[in-house]
Amino acid sequence: MRTLLFDIDGTLLITRRAGGQALAKAMRVEFQVQSFSTEGISFAGRTDRDLTAELLKLANLEPSIQNVGRLRRRYSQILRSAITTIPGQVLPGVTELLQQLSGKPQLALAVMTGNFPETARIKLETYGLMDYFPWLMGGDLDPVRCDMARRTKRHIESKHGVQASQDIIVIGDTTNDVKCARSIEARCLAVCTGSDDRQALQAAGADCVVQDLTDPQALQYLTESI
Repeated sequence: MRTLLFDIDGTLLITRRAGGQALAKAMRVEFQVQSFSTEGISFAGRTDRDLTAELLKLANLEPSIQNVGRLRRRYSQILRSAITTIPGQVLPGVTELLQQLSGKPQLALAVMTGNFPETARIKLETYGLMDYFPWLMGGDLDPVRCDMARRTKRHIESKHGVQASQDIIVIGDTTNDVKCARSIEARCLAVCTGSDDRQALQAAGADCVVQDLTDPQALQYLTESI
């Protein structure tokens, strides 16, 4: 069995900063931080556990488990309504590719994302992609994305055995996706639909780089030798 681990933002879909705006509003509402903004903060390839800690520190608040939990709950509530008012989209080729992949019994599809699990589901449900993924691993426990990847690999091993973790492909749009694939000795298919360009993705060591998921090379790479 081959496991395909998909990133969300910049890989499957874009929300046009709905998440960033919802996080900023959550800070203002939950902690009464006036005029709080996430402008200038890099979101690409990071975990929400890492981001929420940074936002709290910027507001001179302790990034404690309690405060992170408060921000996480408020963010989830705000995102659920905000995401329907900001015009995002599923990226080109995504739905067609997922339809083709989901019909192959040798493949297991899942999501490995820096999003909190609940906000990841909100995004996938909003854009009609949740049904393609039986499970997901989110960035709720690990400030470092590579640690999240290691946790994901352990989950695969616990459910399907060590052999199942020996054929994993990470699909993402940032150099952090490439790095976390390398950290678990997985391969990486990188797409140029996010913040990092082809040159950066290739330099990071992506095994295959495509402009977007309409490229037939993406399907070929993900299904070869199965």
